[in-house]
Amino acid sequence: MPTPSDPAASRPASWAYDPQSLLNSQPVIIAVISPDSHKVIFQNVVSIEKFGDLSHQTCYEKIAGCAAPCGFCKMPEALQTGRITSSEVPLPENQYMLVQWSPIKTVTGETHVAETITDITAIKRQQIEKEALIRQLESANRQLSDANVQLHDRSIRDGLTGLYNHAHFQTLLVQLVAQAQRTGGALSLLFLDLDDFKLINDRFGHGVGDQVLVHLGALLDGHLRPAEQRRLRRASDIAARYGGDEFALILPHTPIEGARVVGELLAQRLPTLSQLPELTVLNAHPYPLSCSIGIAAFPTHARSPIDLLAAADAAVYAAKRDGKGRVAVAHPR
Repeated sequence: MPTPSDPAASRPASWAYDPQSLLNSQPVIIAVISPDSHKVIFQNVVSIEKFGDLSHQTCYEKIAGCAAPCGFCKMPEALQTGRITSSEVPLPENQYMLVQWSPIKTVTGETHVAETITDITAIKRQQIEKEALIRQLESANRQLSDANVQLHDRSIRDGLTGLYNHAHFQTLLVQLVAQAQRTGGALSLLFLDLDDFKLINDRFGHGVGDQVLVHLGALLDGHLRPAEQRRLRRASDIAARYGGDEFALILPHTPIEGARVVGELLAQRLPTLSQLPELTVLNAHPYPLSCSIGIAAFPTHARSPIDLLAAADAAVYAAKRDGKGRVAVAHPR
C-alpha cells in the first residue's frame, strides 16, 4: 500500500499506465540496452518498424552497422555521470540522427540504458542552409566593402599615374594648412611642370608622353629610385598630379630649406628617367628631360591654401624664365 507521503497515493487508479504502452506511444525510436553486453532488451514499435526485432542482439551491429561499439556512443558517459548524453550522427544521403542515452534503474537494482533516436534531418538541413546563407551574406558584404574602397580610391586617384588627383589634392592641402595653423608648424609645397612636354608628345607620340608621366609619378611617390639612393618622399608627404604635365608635392612639417633639398633631388633625378627601357627614345630628343620646380612654404610665403598655391605657381614660372630645369623659391610675402 502506498504511504501518505508517496505521490502515488494521491493519484486516481485510472492514472496507472503500462510502461510499454507509454514507450510505444512515442514517435521516436526507443531501445533499452544492457550496457554490459550492448544487447537490446526492449524496443518500442517505432524501433521495430525501423530496424526489425533486435531482441538480444547488439545495438552497434544492428542499429549502427558497426563491428564494435560506435565511436559516437556516449553510453559510458551517461552511466558514469548519471545524466543524459547525446550525439548528432550524420548518415548517408545527407541524413542526421540525434541519439540520446539515459541511465535507468530496474526494480532488481540493475542499470540499463534507454537509447532514443530522433530524426533531425529537416532541422539540420535548415541549419546548414542558414549557415550557407550567412557565409554568402558575409562574402557579399566583404565584396561590397572592397568595391566601396576601390570606388573611393578611384574617385581620389589619377587614372594614369595612380597619384592623388587635383580635387583630392585641394582637399588635403586645405586640411594640412589648417593643421599647420593650429600647431604653428611649417608646411612646404612643391609645384613641378615638365619642360617642353608638348614637344615630346609631338615627336614621339602620346604613348611615350604617358610613360614619362607614369614614371615621374612613381619617382614622386617614392617607388622609382636606385637602391643606393634615399626616397624622395616620406610616408607623410603627399604627391599628386595637379593636371596635364603639372605635379605637386606637399611636405608637412617641412621648412623651406628641407623643401629646397627635395626639389634639387627631383631636378637631378628626373633626367635619369630617359635611361629606362620605355624611355630610351628620349635620348634622341634635342632637349634633355627636365622640369621646372617652384617652392612655397607656410607661413613664410602664404597664410592660406589659395595663397600658397599662387606662390608656388609663381615660383614655377620664375624657374622657367631662368632657363628651365631649375628650382625657384617664392618671394616672401
